[in-house]
Amino acid sequence: MLELAIVGFGNRGSTFAKILKDEPRVKLVAIAETDEVNRKLAETEFGVDPAKCFSSADEFFAQGKICDAIVLCTQDKQHCEMAVRAMELGYDMLLEKPAATTMDDCLKIRDTANRLGRKVMLAHGLRYAPFFYTIKKLILGGKLGDIVTINLTENISFWHFGLSYVRGPWRNMEQSTPTILAKCCHDLDLISWFMNKKCKKVSSFGSLQYFCEKNAPKGSAKYCVDCDEETRKKCLYNPYEIYTQERAKGGTGGTRRLIGKDIKAIIDDKCDEIGKCVYHSDNDAIDHQVVNLLFEGGETAHLTMTAFSKRCYRFLKIHGTEGEVYGDVGKGILHYNPYDGEPQEIDVNNMIKTDNSAVLGHGGGDYFLFMDFLSYLLNEEKTITRTTINESMESHVIGFKAEESRLKGGETLCIVE
Repeated sequence: MLELAIVGFGNRGSTFAKILKDEPRVKLVAIAETDEVNRKLAETEFGVDPAKCFSSADEFFAQGKICDAIVLCTQDKQHCEMAVRAMELGYDMLLEKPAATTMDDCLKIRDTANRLGRKVMLAHGLRYAPFFYTIKKLILGGKLGDIVTINLTENISFWHFGLSYVRGPWRNMEQSTPTILAKCCHDLDLISWFMNKKCKKVSSFGSLQYFCEKNAPKGSAKYCVDCDEETRKKCLYNPYEIYTQERAKGGTGGTRRLIGKDIKAIIDDKCDEIGKCVYHSDNDAIDHQVVNLLFEGGETAHLTMTAFSKRCYRFLKIHGTEGEVYGDVGKGILHYNPYDGEPQEIDVNNMIKTDNSAVLGHGGGDYFLFMDFLSYLLNEEKTITRTTINESMESHVIGFKAEESRLKGGETLCIVE
């Protein structure tokens, strides 16, 4: 039986714990987590020995190599140092995306893994979601002919963006990660995976358009508790309303840090970013961005990232020389139109493993991602979905180049191999 540890037991870490709980090939033997509530959860819900529920990554690493592999789910800024340290101790690893917050750090992780012969897989869970996996099979089966262009829109949703990218850990790009990497690393990976060619040029535009003081309504204040009552009642981002709803209690969309806490008291006491006005915060995360990609054969792709949607979902359309496919990931229905045949609808909802709520994340991909990680550790045959640290560098390079282009006013940049 494989023994695993999870470093960072927040939203993503606990999701993987739920998946492995009933998996006979693996056992969770240790966690490292700064939050006491989450450490207690590891003990009570997942049966981790209290002596191995460490209060920091440093404390965990100080034990030496105590299991076979780790799942690293800490904040993006911490990835490089912790990943390198883990590999030097002998650990193989499932690493949350993005790999790191700079291209140099991403390459350092990759080069360390190669030098030490460690197995490092990126948690690009969307590849494994039945919606996207089915599209990949259509492409590999020649159903679309040659891919000519791809359009993908990441609709973050107004409330999710407000929580995670204005009031949350990813609000400041210098302290965390450029938004295009933090939120759309998945999307860039999907585009590269579907196209299966090298991206040669990138251009990008985007900005922080809305979540700033110029759009603050009359009567607003730095902290929502001090806001004029009538102004607060009309505000879409009133934390007393949106973070006490059921979706927040379930840990969706970055709300994991609120579980088990008195949300109203936190807002009243001004002790967490969730109580700050979205127009008077210290955020600089981009709330909309477009990325244009040119591939080596002349193929093109376009990615739109936006905070301004009601639902949190992705919409994808792929145009090929012999067919097209498109759909809303949240609805789980693919529309496949072969040019020489009748349109078809493919319902992927019944492909999702629904007896474990943890797998519903990333369109049902998290379960299959974790199973593939176990397969990787057990030296089983490689799947078409697996993305190791070497293969994941493609989407990371695109992301960092897109951010560079945005900062240069949309200048077209070449990707040098």
